[in-house]
Amino acid sequence: MGIFDRAEEMRVRGIGEADIEIATLRGLDTLRSLIKTMPFLPEFRQELEQQFLTIFDKPMGSIPVFIRSDTNMEDLKDFSGAGLNLTVFNVLNAEKIWEGIRNVWASPYAERSYKWRQRYLYNPENVYPSILIIPSVNADKSGVIVTKGIISGNEADITAAFNRGVGGAVDGQAAESWLLSENGDNRLTMPARELSYLSIPATGGSLRLQTSLENPILEEEDMAAIRQLTARILKELPETPGINTPGPFDMELGFKDHKMWLFQVRPFVENKQATASEYLEKISPVYDGQRLVQLDQKI
Repeated sequence: MGIFDRAEEMRVRGIGEADIEIATLRGLDTLRSLIKTMPFLPEFRQELEQQFLTIFDKPMGSIPVFIRSDTNMEDLKDFSGAGLNLTVFNVLNAEKIWEGIRNVWASPYAERSYKWRQRYLYNPENVYPSILIIPSVNADKSGVIVTKGIISGNEADITAAFNRGVGGAVDGQAAESWLLSENGDNRLTMPARELSYLSIPATGGSLRLQTSLENPILEEEDMAAIRQLTARILKELPETPGINTPGPFDMELGFKDHKMWLFQVRPFVENKQATASEYLEKISPVYDGQRLVQLDQKI
């Protein structure tokens, strides 16, 4: 009997949900352990090694790669699974790549991932993971683009948040943030405050390097490129089979030697509860048209 069939059978027998969850998580833990130790079919290993040569033009073990998961339960209309599952980044050693595939494949069945799906989705058990392997790009600067003005509310504006190095504007970083307005103005809404950044050398692994704050991260040519990319995404992506939204979209990208690299595009899922929060409205004072904003309001 499968893990979730067993859970339903326990439910029919009147067993409490707390005990059912314990049994389900125990079953998922066993499944993860099996995935992490399973042998790969020889044909699969041969095919993947050939794909490295065909697509990356280099044998496995000679080019660093990111290993990410994609599932049928990410980037839905009202749910984004961003960050729930494991990403193995900048791994070079061939055996570490095989190990990373197993670990990433197993990660959607972790307790944290399951409970998030359980909270937001009707059928969290029907998750089917796939693996995405992409070459590493040691970006000079990277970040997140939303094809909407987050602070302006204008669907025709663009929001950009960037840091130096890789993985910019994630994990709570104080990113340099811009509002690229529909009228062509580029307005800095927050300067960067990170004195270090992540670098991923061609030898694999990562380094933490130091930087300074006197120069802006995004240059005018970068923002022009972001505008061009956004226009193309909004034109082409809604016409792509399987895409059921006209936008807005959430993009991860980076710049390396002034060349733009697009890493990922997903529908942008807003937290409707947060936008309607009375508390958030109170801590965001309304601008009264004067130069000074009253900040000592009681909350």
